[in-house]
Amino acid sequence: MKKINFILSLLFISSSALPQPYKAPPTSSTSGCVPVISDELMEQCVKIYNEAEWLENHLNHTSVNQYSQYEVNQYNQNIAKLNQLTNWFNQNCAGKQSRSACEATKRLNQQAGLPQQKCY
Repeated sequence: MKKINFILSLLFISSSALPQPYKAPPTSSTSGCVPVISDELMEQCVKIYNEAEWLENHLNHTSVNQYSQYEVNQYNQNIAKLNQLTNWFNQNCAGKQSRSACEATKRLNQQAGLPQQKCY
């Protein structure tokens, strides 16, 4: 069983090493005054949003051997990291706007050598 978990962990690590496309965080239209943040901060928001989403997807597909203290500790560390990423995003990004989150997403994908999306 430990061998299978080790192999699955290696497969996840190797697949997560492949660049994943970034996507812009969801936005909502508002009719009031919305705080504006810099484009640089919005780029950081896009990075954090995607890292949190990728980590959450990984956690949702992780099976933890409850008899392995190592696996339980790893899972709990990942949960703590996800909470930290989500809290940072909520404090610094949620409910705010920049000139363009889409432009930041395109820039990040270009840096990673990934296909470009259109901004609407």
